[in-house]
Amino acid sequence: MSKSFRTAFLEALDATGLSVPEVARRAKVSVDQLHKLKQRERSKTNVDDAKRVANAFGYTLDEFMQDELATDRDQAASLWRQLSDRERHLIKSAAADLPAQDRDQD
Repeated sequence: MSKSFRTAFLEALDATGLSVPEVARRAKVSVDQLHKLKQRERSKTNVDDAKRVANAFGYTLDEFMQDELATDRDQAASLWRQLSDRERHLIKSAAADLPAQDRDQD
């Protein structure tokens, strides 16, 4: 299910703890524009800036706007960061050895 860009932006700020100025710096967009987006319910941004903001959080715009995909990716990334280098290597090796049909199943 898709959500508004503003909702995705607010959720990403909450989830990451990043400040508006930090996101603006990473995305190379105006801090004023992002403050307006955060504070004004009907505020919007252009597509190019939206893409840059999504990228600043580590997502494509499509991923940023999708509830399930973004949530799954956040959870996977969080779990991945908790693994040791050895555990990461084992998982990568195991995934590389899986036949394609096994990787495509849910």
